[in-house]
Amino acid sequence: MSEENIDIETMKVSEPVAVYSPTTFDTVISYLHSSQMPMETKRAVYLQLQAEVADENLGYMKRRLKEFVGLQPGWDGEDAQPVLPEIADFMGQLLRSCNSLELADWSLFPNVNGTFLLQRKNAAISIGLKEYSYFAEGKDKVMGHDHQPLSIESVLTTIETINRYV
Repeated sequence: MSEENIDIETMKVSEPVAVYSPTTFDTVISYLHSSQMPMETKRAVYLQLQAEVADENLGYMKRRLKEFVGLQPGWDGEDAQPVLPEIADFMGQLLRSCNSLELADWSLFPNVNGTFLLQRKNAAISIGLKEYSYFAEGKDKVMGHDHQPLSIESVLTTIETINRYV
């Protein structure tokens, strides 16, 4: 707190002394809703924050993919298989093909059978060698399919559809 911001006689602060960075995206959204700033400014702050969070999440998923490739047999303490190189290559291509906002709410996990799981709230996509399956539950819609032919385009379309409805 700098002394020039404080009236010594009344101990009143003449302007904000510190701004504490919010710890979650939800905290920022709550702040934006309650603040008196113009709607255009709120929208700009929201879009910038959303892009930063999305970029960080995509970067994190790419780093985690590299870690998952190094998993050894039994990585779960039991009988888990290492990640299959072909599926790791596919996931790398998929992550490079997505814009960060498409995967902003998603997480990437290895499956014990050497495949991958993309997951977000109320939705999951299981990526196998030659096919994928997905399930999602939205407010008024449940969707899912097993054994879909695997391609970058089809998984991207599924992600876009889930993002729209969930």
